[in-house]
Parts: sequence; C-alpha cells; structure tokens
Amino acid sequence: MKAIEELKYLKNIYGVEKVMTISDLKKLMMVSEITIRRKLKKSGAITSYNKNGRFYTLPHIPKFDSYGLWCHNDIRFSIHGNLNRTIIQLINQSSSGLNAEIIGELIAYPPHSLLHQLYLKSAIQREKLHGKYVYFSIDEQLYKSQLNKYITLQTQYIEDDISCIIAVRLLIEKIRRPKYNISHLVGILHRENIKISELQAKRFFEKHGIEKKTPDLK
Repeated sequence: MKAIEELKYLKNIYGVEKVMTISDLKKLMMVSEITIRRKLKKSGAITSYNKNGRFYTLPHIPKFDSYGLWCHNDIRFSIHGNLNRTIIQLINQSSSGLNAEIIGELIAYPPHSLLHQLYLKSAIQREKLHGKYVYFSIDEQLYKSQLNKYITLQTQYIEDDISCIIAVRLLIEKIRRPKYNISHLVGILHRENIKISELQAKRFFEKHGIEKKTPDLK
C-alpha cells in the first residue's frame, strides 16, 4: 500500500481512539507485529516519548502546542520525535536558554540525567549561572544570542527592592507552593506578566529571612 492508503486504513482501525498500542492493533488487525509496525511507520504514525514508547497516534490526531508537544491523558507525544530530540529542540527554540525545572515542566518528565548525557555528548551546551545550570544550543551563534538574552533578563530587574504588589504576589505563590524553588515561582509570575528576575526574588527572600524548604535543582 502507498503511504496515503496505509493512513486511510489505519484511520478506520483507530476509529474514535486517539492512541493505541501494538497489542491493541494486533487484536483489531489480526496480522503480525512486524506488519503492524511497517504500516505505522509508512503512515507517519507518532510514538509516545513516555510510557516506554508503547503508544502510537496517527499524524492527523495530535493538536500540538507552540512547543510541538501534545498529550492524551498522561501519554505524551512530541512533533520532534523522542525525548532526547525533543529536549534539544526545546532548548534550540528558546530565546534565552532553559533550566532543568522549565524543561521538566514542559515535558512532564525529570530531565536531569538526560540533560547530563546530552551535555556529555556535546548535543547541548550549559553554563552555571546564579548557582544553577542553564542549557543552551550547541550552535555557537545561537548560543551567544541565548546567553546574552539570559544575562539581560536576569540583570534587568537587579534592584534589591521590588514593588509592594510584586512582593505580595511572590509571597502568595510561596505560601501556595512552599516546596517550589525560586525558578519555578518566578516562572509562574512571568506567565502572569509580572516582571521579576530569579536573582531579584532570591535577594528578596534573603533580605526578609525567608528560607527555601527545598534546594534549587541544578
């Protein structure tokens, strides 16, 4: 069968289902596993990057977000492919690099060991900034741009004092999420268009004797 015919065939097999395993398909198609895998590959089916890659979805089903990610229940897929390629692409697409917390939040998976392996393989670059690792593209020009943007963002609000409104919002998030580290708390405020840097938040907590309940992840 041609690729378009394989896809049409699998659409009929899937019906209203969004994801299926090889075992699911085998029961419905009544053919060998090799044949199923060949049809999936030819149709452009996408493999989940979690759950040991056991789940498959068809290319017309996912509604990928701006990061190229999509999930069905707790089964996750990436337009970039497997988890390693996804992490690399997320870092490459960022304007100022990414730390492990943000990457983990995006992919819903602890990325630390993967980031370490990718760094050792020279697939990404990293710098220790303000006490934690920030990951950047291996492309030298993009790396310099990301690093400069990161430094600019971190020093943009370097003053010790922050407005009362921002201070209150920061404290509210700290009370709501006592186990969250500074990076995560600042990220929440950024998504609400509240301008505060990690360094500024750190100085605020230190100034007022507010100790973090958990250490920053590196």
